[in-house]
Amino acid sequence: MKFLITGASGLIGKNLLDKLLKKDVEINILTTSKNLKSNNKKVKKFYWNPEKEIIDSSSILGVSVVINLAGSPIAQLWTKNAKKSILNSRIKSVELLNKIILEKNVKIDQFLCASAIGIYQSSTSLKHDENSKNISNSFLGNTVKKWESSCDSLFKNEIKITYLRIGLVLSKKGGLLKPILNSINFYMGTWFGNGKNIYSWVHIDDLVSSIIFLIENNCKGVYNLVAPNPVTSKQFTLTISKILGKKIIIPSIPLKIIEFFTGSMSELLLFSQDVCSKKN
Repeated sequence: MKFLITGASGLIGKNLLDKLLKKDVEINILTTSKNLKSNNKKVKKFYWNPEKEIIDSSSILGVSVVINLAGSPIAQLWTKNAKKSILNSRIKSVELLNKIILEKNVKIDQFLCASAIGIYQSSTSLKHDENSKNISNSFLGNTVKKWESSCDSLFKNEIKITYLRIGLVLSKKGGLLKPILNSINFYMGTWFGNGKNIYSWVHIDDLVSSIIFLIENNCKGVYNLVAPNPVTSKQFTLTISKILGKKIIIPSIPLKIIEFFTGSMSELLLFSQDVCSKKN
């Protein structure tokens, strides 16, 4: 089986690549780096730049499964240009991939596209499954909606599309957990407001195993990739502090202070999504 993976240098992509390479596969990687040397004979690298609409179309040849993890980082200062990049990098990635699939007339069995639980309305009382109609009318929510909708053009090519609505990814190597660990280790950890906002999280190993399961079982449609036991941000912080043997000595940070200093980006810090992983 041959894969085409975008975003392979990110936290999820690196872990996914490591696990896939233990199987009998070939992998093409689209990268924004112009250094196309590969240290593994199973891996070939091809240059692309989604925001400039540049792509090496030969990267799709012989590919049966596409895994699209590309996108400008969400965790950056939300300037006007940053918001534009966050949205456009995701939409243009899908458009470019669809373009070369059509151009080379390649039969793709499955197209897996990263998405996020940020599509769901932030609430401490709502529980979201894959059929939830409570969609967030926020920058993140609208970004994810447009991101998923950009895949619609693939349907006419009879490609199975799998939407990966990913929760808060936990890994010591990156993501949100690393700065939280550091802050608690230096007695700077706390939570925001009353700490009742809900984190639907997933460990990086479970996330990658879930993606591989969806590929091996040829699954299509929307999947919430989260652990079955979401926790409040206060529980989350206290559990980590207990594991590290560190006390939380700083009082919780009032919501108004967060909103004042971060503006619209506060939704990234104050989100609350109780997401169900039991696919009906």
